[in-house]
Amino acid sequence: MFQTFLAALVMLVSFMHAPARQRRQRQTPPVRESGASAAPKRETVAALLRDALELLRAGKFAEAEPLVRRAVAEQPSSADAHGLLGLILDQRGKLKEAEREYREALRLNPRLVAARSNLGVLLARVGRHAEALRLFESVLADAPGHPQATLNLGAALFHLRRFDEAERALVATKGLLPGAAEPHYYLGQIAALRGRSEEAAGHWLRALALRENFPEANFALAEELRRQRRYEGAAEFYAHALAQDASKPVYHIRLGGVLMLLVRYEEALAVFRRAAMKFPESAEAHYFVGVAARGRGDYEASEASLRKSLLLRPGSVDALAQLGFIVGERGRLEEAERTLRRAVSLDRRHFYAHYDLGRLLVKERRYEEAIPVLRSGAEIRARDPGVRYQLFIAYSRLKRKEEAEHELSIFKRLEEERKTRRGEGGEEQVEDALPQPAAEPTPPED
Repeated sequence: MFQTFLAALVMLVSFMHAPARQRRQRQTPPVRESGASAAPKRETVAALLRDALELLRAGKFAEAEPLVRRAVAEQPSSADAHGLLGLILDQRGKLKEAEREYREALRLNPRLVAARSNLGVLLARVGRHAEALRLFESVLADAPGHPQATLNLGAALFHLRRFDEAERALVATKGLLPGAAEPHYYLGQIAALRGRSEEAAGHWLRALALRENFPEANFALAEELRRQRRYEGAAEFYAHALAQDASKPVYHIRLGGVLMLLVRYEEALAVFRRAAMKFPESAEAHYFVGVAARGRGDYEASEASLRKSLLLRPGSVDALAQLGFIVGERGRLEEAERTLRRAVSLDRRHFYAHYDLGRLLVKERRYEEAIPVLRSGAEIRARDPGVRYQLFIAYSRLKRKEEAEHELSIFKRLEEERKTRRGEGGEEQVEDALPQPAAEPTPPED
């Protein structure tokens, strides 16, 4: 979230309209053009760039590009023309060409602030933060206290996990750009990483007060609320993030997920289905359609979506575990067992694969086989009451009374803890919100 087009354009415009003497001081000597046409050519180039800038201010990149290309053709030695062409290509998503033009501008004029700033932003956007940082530092060496460059420096330092330095730059940016939301967004991220959740939320709320249409800040605030299990608030801010930017699959998934945790299965299913339509090649989107359909009790739709997910990602243990449960509930027990055993073989630490396989074996009265599977599940998730109840059933059927009573006492304690723990902080998986099938009746006392 670096400052790109608008700030960079201001820097470029400022440079191009600086007094001639100031510009001569900043620039390296231009390549000399012989003949009487040199001065008129420079005037033509200046006019083309001025016209292009007017189009850029109106957001008309496609219309501006031919003018700037003409300027480059008329005067290949013009660093300004190459820099402006780089900016246009950058905004049109042609990043390799844009980088080439920025670098050509800097070859012609290494002191050109706008091209350095824009190139830094481009590099940061593609994850080359260390290179971007060097460029932002060089911009600030020539233009100390420049607001956008200071913000970009802070953002680059944040992505390089140099949080103390990032914080100093971002705090400075608040004074330089009092109306900017971005410093508060990054300061919120730093506070969250340091465990200061209240401070983080304050920064994100301030960012949203400054800029309502800020999907990243809405998403960050929603994530914090979700961590605190404040699901109603999280759903509200996830919904804002998604409404402002539907291009990110994670926004769809997180909104649907928190709706699942609120047991609003119908709404969750609608969100996930829209995600699957928008991102048909996303195995995750189809997986969550399957999970939400299971929550609603539509096992046929759930199975179809889980199979789509597995076609896209054949080794997904999550999808295999869910599919194993579904086909078991639909009466295809042999297929369910094969599917769940495959899931267990792929991930020995997957709780639901173990739990549902153990539950299936208990259902088939294969208690001796069920016990080691369920004990593995209990080791993976020691505080889950369901797996303890299944162990109680298995031991009871085998007349192992002492072990059965032990598991029953653990089950009762964990079940009470679960009821009181629901509102406490900590992560909760979407799958935890799914309704469980009716438990087998408690074995009668001997």
